[in-house]
Amino acid sequence: MASEARHQKLKAETAAVGKFAVIGLLATLTHAGVASSLLEIGTLSAFPANICGFLIAFCVSFSGHYYWSFAHLRQEGRAMRSMGRFLIIALSGFALNSTVLALWLNLTPWPDLIGLLFSIAIVPALSFLGARLWAFSHRPAET
Repeated sequence: MASEARHQKLKAETAAVGKFAVIGLLATLTHAGVASSLLEIGTLSAFPANICGFLIAFCVSFSGHYYWSFAHLRQEGRAMRSMGRFLIIALSGFALNSTVLALWLNLTPWPDLIGLLFSIAIVPALSFLGARLWAFSHRPAET
């Protein structure tokens, strides 16, 4: 019986990794698409375009993870707690993303667009760990 429970837990966790990757890819494409479009059409420079892309991608990311990737961990009445925690993780990832972008823009002669896309691509693994272990944690509700 314990073996079956472990198997089911492993199956759920493996599925969560795959789902996280799909939602993460969608959010990353959203971030990159919005930011690069705003940059390329000249609406905004790299940093403001990056912020707009991040904000829209956060909505895609949280919704997908809360309702799909980590649905097996969801607790009734805990959406705002999960969103707040996930926002902290996302902002930390965004700070890392922005630092890398700033370094790219100031230290390399290469195109801003390449730097923007590179800076967006480095955060996903750290975000998964934070989301799984903290933001969407399945610890019992505090009283």
